[in-house]
Amino acid sequence: MNEASCSFEKCTDAVLVGFIKSGGTLANEAFESLCVRYIGLIASIASKFRNCADGYEHSDIMQEGLIGFMFACRTFDASGGMSFKNYAMLCVENRFRTISRLSKAKFRVPESNIEPIDDSLNAVEDITVMTMQETLEIKEFLNSVYTKIDGTLSSLEKSVLALHLSGYSYKESAEKLAITQKAVDNALYRIRKKLSK
Repeated sequence: MNEASCSFEKCTDAVLVGFIKSGGTLANEAFESLCVRYIGLIASIASKFRNCADGYEHSDIMQEGLIGFMFACRTFDASGGMSFKNYAMLCVENRFRTISRLSKAKFRVPESNIEPIDDSLNAVEDITVMTMQETLEIKEFLNSVYTKIDGTLSSLEKSVLALHLSGYSYKESAEKLAITQKAVDNALYRIRKKLSK
């Protein structure tokens, strides 16, 4: 890790978004730093949409949230008058709403009435529509994050992180894992330190 990436945690959102938009060598590290900064908020929104779509597990919902977050990083315009945080969370929530809406629409139409259509007509105008390349980049990034989590965190830390990302409070996490709330807090502190390296 170089000096520039070490100082990312001190950079403003706008500076990090600038690195991401430039597509330069620091773009991935800048995105990773922003993810660490906002993963708690993304998880909090994801917990509200826990049952938004049939067949989606929590990790799928988090991936969709991060896709929405990446879209926000690539399209944010500071001159629009909205803070990056508000814009990004709006994009994340819109991504979840789109999934929910499409899932519900799927159940309203009897399968016997569904006719296949040309793929070129299948694109839906939406703020969170991304290209296949962008989706693949996010999935590749998420695989690297999961690999980092798997190789860096202890089993207790992984359990605490999973509960935290599922929207459980410190108290609920402590009860589920039969540990103290302070132990949950300490584990989350260690997780943040390990994942920000």
